[in-house]
Amino acid sequence: MSIIDFRMPAAGFDQPLELWLACHDRVRRMTGLLQRLRERLAQMGADDAARVTATTIRRYFTEAAPRHHQDEEIDLFPLLRRRLPEQAPGRAAEVIAALERLEADHASLGKVWQRLLPVLEAIERGEAASLDADDVRVFADGYRGHCEVEDTVVADALRLCLADADLDTLGQAMAERRGVDWTHVHSSRGGR
Repeated sequence: MSIIDFRMPAAGFDQPLELWLACHDRVRRMTGLLQRLRERLAQMGADDAARVTATTIRRYFTEAAPRHHQDEEIDLFPLLRRRLPEQAPGRAAEVIAALERLEADHASLGKVWQRLLPVLEAIERGEAASLDADDVRVFADGYRGHCEVEDTVVADALRLCLADADLDTLGQAMAERRGVDWTHVHSSRGGR
């Protein structure tokens, strides 16, 4: 079982859409890792590899994923809702429906996560535990479908609707949410 380092983003805060999309790749990897962990537990129990993997998954979904959801709910989605009527009026209904679905996904996936979390914590401690197959499937499939909508409908709309100033604002908010000094990031890239 491999360990995935999720701390270093694949893109910088000066490219907020690429950074946001890169998070989806990590979500897919983490849900795949969760599925493999469930299988490994059945064969090997909470061995060292299972404990490390459980820690990696728990940390991702309790540290990185909530910031990603905040990026969306506080910054990306509201900005897109404001820009749609002027920039893409013909796509507004489709995109708004997608955003509503995604926000509902955050809540429903969060409920499944709350059932998975104590099991992962038990595995981290080396305790005998098993991950519920239905919860793992619902969580993994739910996030994959969620990311697919974001990668297509929402990403296309964001690219169509957002100006450079919007991207700067998003990058700054994302950096600040993660404790990164935006002034340094912004000044080191030499402008857009």
